[in-house]
Amino acid sequence: MKVQRTTRLFRGQLDLAPFLCVLFPLALVALFQNYLVLPRGARLTLPALGSGSTLAPGERALVVAVDASQRLYFENQITTPTHLEPALARRVQAGGPRILLIQADTSVPYGRLAELAALARRAGIQEAIFGTLPPRKR
Repeated sequence: MKVQRTTRLFRGQLDLAPFLCVLFPLALVALFQNYLVLPRGARLTLPALGSGSTLAPGERALVVAVDASQRLYFENQITTPTHLEPALARRVQAGGPRILLIQADTSVPYGRLAELAALARRAGIQEAIFGTLPPRKR
């Protein structure tokens, strides 16, 4: 039995709706991929103080964060004091800022912060500033 070939190529008008239903969600995911999932990070509860040292607008500083578990974060990486001191010294020698901004959780003891400031001084940093929240307006 012979099958007849009556199939013809599509010669009508192309319907764009199915293509656009696939294209628009793909475009939205591509555009907003960085905002769909929040990055992991350390949760800090900074103290709220009304006074203290502040950075001038536009002034650059190296930032070190200390969370409630007393882990150190420098350049978005968990680090240890033995690795932090050479990293700070390299940044200072490369012409980086000579101010260290310490963002510490309220549960971190002061002795730990003093050790961190001494470590920064050994690395060549001239000034250490503790990060705080601005005072609440009443």
